[in-house]
Amino acid sequence: MKKFALLLVAVLFVLSCGKEKSRLLIDVREVDFVNKSDVTLKGVPLKADWPIDIRDICVCDSFLLVETGEKINLLYVYSDELELKGRFCSVGRARNEFLSKPYWSSVQILRNAQGDALLPLLDNQQGIKVVDLQKTLAAESAVIASQNGFNAEYIHEYESQIPGRIARLHTNVDYLFLDDDINYRLEYYSPLILDDNEVHRDPYYAVTRDSALIKEIRLFSKFYRSDMNYAGGEFFKHPSRNLVVQLFGGMDYIVFFDLDNDRNYAIHQPGSLTFDDELPEIVPEKRENPDGSISFYTSTIDHFMKAAWAESFFMVTYCAGDYYVNQPNKDSAASELLFFDYDGNFLKSVKLDTHVSRMTYDEKNHILYTVDFNTDSIYSYDLVSF
Repeated sequence: MKKFALLLVAVLFVLSCGKEKSRLLIDVREVDFVNKSDVTLKGVPLKADWPIDIRDICVCDSFLLVETGEKINLLYVYSDELELKGRFCSVGRARNEFLSKPYWSSVQILRNAQGDALLPLLDNQQGIKVVDLQKTLAAESAVIASQNGFNAEYIHEYESQIPGRIARLHTNVDYLFLDDDINYRLEYYSPLILDDNEVHRDPYYAVTRDSALIKEIRLFSKFYRSDMNYAGGEFFKHPSRNLVVQLFGGMDYIVFFDLDNDRNYAIHQPGSLTFDDELPEIVPEKRENPDGSISFYTSTIDHFMKAAWAESFFMVTYCAGDYYVNQPNKDSAASELLFFDYDGNFLKSVKLDTHVSRMTYDEKNHILYTVDFNTDSIYSYDLVSF
C-alpha cells in the first residue's frame, strides 16, 4: 500500500512538472461567444446639426454629448430630441477655457454629492479639469468644478546607444477614475521598449490616490515583445462600482478588475489563441501617404473593439467572427454586438448593419447610439424588443 501511495505521488509530481503554468496571472474561464448571432438589427440614421469632426458620443442623463476634433468647441450637447443645446470647452486663456486641446478620456462621467454630472477632461498643460454639465448648460459657457495637475504622460530616462547621452521616452498613461474622484485612479502603464527593441519593463496597472501607489496589478508572469500585438485594448468602468473591464483587441480575452473585492479574472473563447501558444509574428507594412508621411498597416483582424455599458450588463463590438470577416471592405464592415454580464457570462448577440467606430447606450430608453467615422453619421438602434 505504501509503495502504491509513493508511486501515485511520483506520478502526480511528474504530471505537475510537465504541465507548464500559464503566463496569465489571473483566473481564466472559457466562455463560448463566437458566431452566435442569428438576428440583424437595423440602424436608423439620425438627422441633426452634427459637428463635422465627430470623435466620440456619450448619453448623459437626458442629453447626448458629442466629442469633436474641433479646437473651438470640444463638446456639443443635444437634447433627447436632438436639439443642439450648446457648444462648449474651447481652447483659450479665460478661467473656464483650456490651454491645450482637451481630451475626454474613456468618456467617463463622474457624479458629485448632488448627483450632478461631471466630465473629466485632460488639458495637457494644466492637468485634469472637471466640467460641471448642469452649470455649464445654465451659464451657456463651460464651468470648471475642480481640477488637479495630473499629466497622463510618463517620461523615462535611460542610457542611449550614444556614450554619455541620456535618452528620454514618453509614454501615455491610460487611466480611469474610481469613486467619482479625480485623485483616485486605476492607471495603465504600457511596456517599456528601448532602442534594442527589447521589453525593459512589463506592462502593469496601478491603483493610486493623490498620485501615491496603493496597489500594483500585473497580468503576465513574463511579457514578450510580440505580446504588444495582442495584449490590451479599450477599458471602461462599471457605472457605479469600482469594477473595470478591459477588452483585448488582438485575442479573444476580456479582463475584469473587481477592485473593491480584490479579484481579477478573465474570460476566453475556447479553442482560440492563448498567451501560452506560440504567437504568430505580426510585421507591419510600411506605406507612404499622399502627403509624404509614413504609416504602418497590418492585415490582422481586431477582436473586441468598442464598448457601451449599463448597470447589469455591457455590450461590445466583435470583429473576429464569420459575419465581420466575410465582408469584403473591413474599413466599412458591420460588426456583431455581444452582450455580457459583469461576471463574464455571455448573454446574447446580434448583427448590426452599420460600421461602428464609437457607441453609447441610453439605459433609460434602451437605445444604442453608434458613430461611423467614415461618414460622420450617427445611428440609433432600438434594443427594447431585442
